[in-house]
Amino acid sequence: MVRIRDLSGIRIDPISVTSADGVVRGLLYHTNRAATCVILCHGYSSGKHNVDPLAYHLAAEGYVVLAFDFQGHKLGASSLPLAKAADLIVNALDVVAYAKAMPDVRRIVIGGHSMGAAVAISIGLRSPLVSGVIAMSTAMRRAQHLSGEGLLSGLSNRAAYVDGASSKEITELMDTFTSRIADLAPKPLLVVAASSDALVPPSATRLLFDEASEPKTFELIEANHTDCAERSRFVVIRWLKTHGFAS
Repeated sequence: MVRIRDLSGIRIDPISVTSADGVVRGLLYHTNRAATCVILCHGYSSGKHNVDPLAYHLAAEGYVVLAFDFQGHKLGASSLPLAKAADLIVNALDVVAYAKAMPDVRRIVIGGHSMGAAVAISIGLRSPLVSGVIAMSTAMRRAQHLSGEGLLSGLSNRAAYVDGASSKEITELMDTFTSRIADLAPKPLLVVAASSDALVPPSATRLLFDEASEPKTFELIEANHTDCAERSRFVVIRWLKTHGFAS
């Protein structure tokens, strides 16, 4: 039997969060009150639109979902350039604080795609407000592979979409987060790899998973780098329920 989800009851409200001397803008997806809020962080040169299908799916399952644009991305969807790569962390921490202040939110899970996954790992390490982490299509030691054809062309071709910190600065900072993946424990971790990912090969994502400590879950899905977040929706909801993150 095919389950048809009723999306008519999902509300999407714009939100603004003061952060790093500017404003971070996002969308809040929800149907009614929920105990768990899932925060979604987009990848390099992308924006919250990339995680929109995943956000919709989670909201249909009863979760509160918050997706936002990092400063400097998509040419100003959030105010100001990305003055320095570390402001990615400031933006995400401020969004976590915003979510925690919402009525009835008792647990926060943070997830991200590519660059956003590395940020999510960092927030999981830093913030006691975060109970679990989802990392999609990311890997360790990406700066070492900047000379590789796939990663170099992928980042360079999209650099014009990012106002501020360079791709090199951002990638080096990402590596400092992913290198500490083992320290996330005992918070549960979901790592998702895309089978046709030409930018971050699934084997590299698997190595990240192997470095992590339990409790951890690995999922290989049929997707490419761009649509990994969208196609991960079923494994994400299964993982949330398995680890007690009820909506």
